[in-house]
Amino acid sequence: MDKKKTGKKAFMGMRKGIVTGVALILMGTSTTVLASQDTGYINELFGGITNSFVKDQHNQVVIESGVKMKIEESLSGGKSSFIIVSFEKEDKTEFPDGAAITNLELGMKHGASYLIEQQLTEDRKQIIAKFDIDTFSSIEGKKVTINAQDIVNTDTDEIIANGPFETKFTAHDRSSKIEIDLTLKQQEEEVVLKTLHVSAIGIELEGERIDGQASYLPEMTPIVKVVTNDNQIIQLNTDSTSTTDIGFKWKYSLNADGNRLFLDKATINKIMINDQVISVN
Repeated sequence: MDKKKTGKKAFMGMRKGIVTGVALILMGTSTTVLASQDTGYINELFGGITNSFVKDQHNQVVIESGVKMKIEESLSGGKSSFIIVSFEKEDKTEFPDGAAITNLELGMKHGASYLIEQQLTEDRKQIIAKFDIDTFSSIEGKKVTINAQDIVNTDTDEIIANGPFETKFTAHDRSSKIEIDLTLKQQEEEVVLKTLHVSAIGIELEGERIDGQASYLPEMTPIVKVVTNDNQIIQLNTDSTSTTDIGFKWKYSLNADGNRLFLDKATINKIMINDQVISVN
């Protein structure tokens, strides 16, 4: 066996899956890098995101079988996106406890891997779907399609609303892009990082392997910390490693407990990658 061929094979589909009823968001924090005092949809779901970064809001509504499907908000940066979609009855009545969307899917021409979470709101008047996406190439100006089949009662197998449902929007990159040249070595692995993206949905490091194993994703993951304007230091954990058109990327957006952290890039002064310090402002 060739011991140099370590790591996961670089296939885009490796993260695709469905997660239901799992809280991904850290609900409260005293750090300034996270969110507070926002009136947007993410605030309603997860306890707050600051107004000082840009998130895209969408107005298009699709109506099928008396149910409105709407893209509520999207946050995109680098080659990653986070999208919130709502389903709501036109007459504002409640869904049954077991209501769920079947065959939720994301469509992008140039390839994407993603995780989906859906949940019924506490008042049972909306079903919220959240897409956590890694893309092969930049999302700037790309058309994104969200598809769903039916709304069903999972307790009784009854169809509540017949689909299909489909809506589209154009994504925009809202990250700060910083060109870097940083070589990292660990055991037999060697990579060079070329681009750093800082956005509301995390820190993205993109580069390529220079150890002759470009068809494999690296096993190493550098330590990434955010330094705020008031000198707080927050360590982030990776939530994905995926293939891109120039090599691979690491996305950092989780805390030590695996909860998602939304970042306020206006409060970020520096990014630390292992022992290397990169200025953001």
